[in-house]
Amino acid sequence: MTTAQSRALTARATTRRMLMLVTVLLASGTVLIGEAVLTYHSATSLPHCASAADMNLQGPQWRAELGLRFHQELVACRADGARTALYATLLCTAGVAVAAVLLYRWLPRWRQRKDRLPELYSAQRIAAAVEGGSGDDERLAHLARLVRRAKLPRDRLPGFVCNPQALSAGAVTFGRVGRYTVCLNVGLLPKRTTEDRAHFDAVVLHELAHVRNRDVDLAYLAVALWRVFLTAVLLPCLALNGALVLHDRFHGIERAYWDGYEPGAKTALLAVVLTALVYVARADILRHRELVADRDAVFESGSDREVWSKQSRSAASPRLRLPRFLRNHPTWSERLAEIDNPRSEDKGGTKMQFAVFLVAYVTIIYSVISWLKLDAVPAQTVIYLAYVTGPLIIATGFAVFPRRKARSADEGSAARAWMYGAVWMISAFAVNPFANWAHAEDDWAKTAAAHMSEMVDEMDRWHEGPAVSAAVKDRAADWYERGGSAVLGRFDNYLPDETAGSDIADARCAALGATVSDALELPVFPDSGAGGKAWKRLLTSAAEAQALQCRSGYDLDAPNEAAMVQVRYGRARTALGQLLPH
Repeated sequence: MTTAQSRALTARATTRRMLMLVTVLLASGTVLIGEAVLTYHSATSLPHCASAADMNLQGPQWRAELGLRFHQELVACRADGARTALYATLLCTAGVAVAAVLLYRWLPRWRQRKDRLPELYSAQRIAAAVEGGSGDDERLAHLARLVRRAKLPRDRLPGFVCNPQALSAGAVTFGRVGRYTVCLNVGLLPKRTTEDRAHFDAVVLHELAHVRNRDVDLAYLAVALWRVFLTAVLLPCLALNGALVLHDRFHGIERAYWDGYEPGAKTALLAVVLTALVYVARADILRHRELVADRDAVFESGSDREVWSKQSRSAASPRLRLPRFLRNHPTWSERLAEIDNPRSEDKGGTKMQFAVFLVAYVTIIYSVISWLKLDAVPAQTVIYLAYVTGPLIIATGFAVFPRRKARSADEGSAARAWMYGAVWMISAFAVNPFANWAHAEDDWAKTAAAHMSEMVDEMDRWHEGPAVSAAVKDRAADWYERGGSAVLGRFDNYLPDETAGSDIADARCAALGATVSDALELPVFPDSGAGGKAWKRLLTSAAEAQALQCRSGYDLDAPNEAAMVQVRYGRARTALGQLLPH
């Protein structure tokens, strides 16, 4: 394999890792920001929506949950609030991206000012020395020779500074596009004039390889993204979650939230998982670029391999070492192994990268479905976006999928051409299940089996018993007179005995939806026994059936769809029979 092919494969591996980091950061940041915005917006706007809809959220939890999901005025108010929250989430995500770019540009300047690093040679003096103008300065001439060995382009020639407080024989590189700086530790400088001169050359050539490969830009961008994620996304999200939990518990209240967007352990666990995901992706790219710089310093700039061998033998093994996938820098033994058997070239994805990709993909789907449930985004818009982004997601999946055998540069190009040709066919199958998931309320098979079992149990239990006990007959009579009888009569008119044709079903949707909304505004049935259970069952089953049958995309001829609707309607009809006055 030629040097050009090797560098192309290495660049491809770096591109994959950077793409993974940006994808994971955007997915994790958007999900956490969305969780925080929705939780805050739910806590502040939901009481006003409920008041405008004359919906009392202080009753039983099941009734409050039904109201949040199926009350027409409350759902409309919730959708308006969710769209506002979505715009705020997108704006905050864009702000995080802008903040990361600004921090990326400011970090190198802050680094030099913070440490007050004295300048050894400016980039202009290095450029002049490379052209042969070093004069009598032996150290400048030595650095110029190393720059020539590293084959740096003229627009990437760095300046050199010294860190007088660092006594180790090392160096670091920082800066941004067009303004790179190599910082030599004061402990490294004496090695240039001793027998350990090869160590000085190896360290400087390693840092110059970082400059040539633009690792400085990648590293500082990764660091900037990570720090902004921690300070502008993770900490505010956890602070809001903790403040709401403590407030509710301190005041002893049970606040209602939109569709599971209540603060608690779920949000904290999600934040921990996504943070770990971002950290692993960041560590992967930083560790990979260190190995690439080692390899380039030896094979392309002529550094002495024995330097890495000595460091590997003399390095003390720590008592407690993090797993490799959590470390930002490889160990000296790993560096030596990379030089002896280069693995930094593109050999396909790793198992860790594939796992990160899957988690990020699931996170994105989870976020989109959450917004769909709140009616913040039209389902058709999501389907169109899925057809556009589906091929990109699948192509990324192919890129990070682990392979046993390495491919050459030509084979990689052929594979990409084949993949982009086939990805559109595969995306059609990938998008359709996604669209169905966006619409589905729950797993129809499990729900149908559970509801059928409950129907049989309730029919056996109430077959001969009255729905209202004698002890609450007076209160029940008052409930019927105050609107209960009228609402039950409307349910009797609009609940079908069997699945109707599409034209009849369309005509029933609006009437049944309005009946459910009016029923949710009634007081809870004044019987905690059979009557109360029947009232809960009637509202729950009728609301779920109406939502399934009347939603966009319902297919009456699909057996799964018809089964879900028919089971719920039958369950509601059974409960209604227990409540209708005889």
